[in-house]
Amino acid sequence: MVFHVLSIPMYPTRKEITLFAFVQKVYKFCKEMTERGHTVYHYGHPDSDVPCTKHFDVIDEETYSKEYGHTSWKEFHDQHTTNETHKQFNNNSAKIINEIASHTDFVLAFWGFGHKPCCDQLKKGIIVEASIGYDSYFTKNRVFESYAQLHRIIGTKENPSFSDVIIPPGFESDDFVFSQEKDDYLLYLGRMVDSKGISLAQQIAKATQTKIKFVGPQNQKNSLDKECKYSEFIHTVSYEERAELLSKAKALLMPSLYAEPCGWTMIEAFFSGTPVISTDWGGMSEYNLHGVTGYRCRSASEFYFAVQLSEQINKKFCRKYAEQVFNLKSVCDKYENYFNLLTNGFEKIDGKFKYTAFDAAVIRK
Repeated sequence: MVFHVLSIPMYPTRKEITLFAFVQKVYKFCKEMTERGHTVYHYGHPDSDVPCTKHFDVIDEETYSKEYGHTSWKEFHDQHTTNETHKQFNNNSAKIINEIASHTDFVLAFWGFGHKPCCDQLKKGIIVEASIGYDSYFTKNRVFESYAQLHRIIGTKENPSFSDVIIPPGFESDDFVFSQEKDDYLLYLGRMVDSKGISLAQQIAKATQTKIKFVGPQNQKNSLDKECKYSEFIHTVSYEERAELLSKAKALLMPSLYAEPCGWTMIEAFFSGTPVISTDWGGMSEYNLHGVTGYRCRSASEFYFAVQLSEQINKKFCRKYAEQVFNLKSVCDKYENYFNLLTNGFEKIDGKFKYTAFDAAVIRK
């Protein structure tokens, strides 16, 4: 297969850039599919360092610096998709793809509407939104991170189609440190914004008199009490530090006040053998197994008791669950199956639809 992978214009594609999940989606997909022998073209920032067949620079340093040069990757960048960096990215990518692509190549728009101006210019290729963790879509070929996200986005607008599929995020086990023994602290890991429920997380720490480490971009505005004696504030950390913090936490708090499309940090906690205490909607309602990998809560008292009960969660099962459901190789198997379905799906023979071998295998399962 041939893939044209559109990266995220705001960041180079590099393994160490863990703050923004979409960067990790692109990096991991390119790495695994290249190792499988597929042809992978990556389009992005010149500072990208990603395993692929060929990388194309589609952003120049001068344009990028005007938009994002005042911040590092450890700070959350503006997500406006109509600035000059996005325009340059989309126009240059479209020009190259139109020159080298065939009609059966796949063009993967990991940044949704941020990549639509590129896709609108394309004359060749099968366009796929490869991991919808945002609140929109523009193509007919759509991969969602969870059923919760598919139902939330598609359900009120149209009927789902057979080209809609659920593929969860994939991770490599070796990137995480499993620990059976935990230290006496709670962990919040992610964007430091109120919609993530960070004030609720702080209240839980106060109520249980447990230290909580807030790890994320400290340049974001929020309602946290910076003087709280139970709270420690840590700016975005390295890949290795992230793994260590996850492995030793008593529990990961994810009290998001909106329906998370998935919850990547939750899955990273599972790989680390760390229970997750979350709200009960969005991707957490699907992937956080209540009473098994953590607890899903709907009241302050439930959060309070969940912290007390977190020690009862089987740490080894959390790891085993993550390895079975979210390991990168099995996730990319699902991607390969999906791309095969798009190119070799139903065949119309003598006026009747006939299943291909791939479709029959899926139905048997």
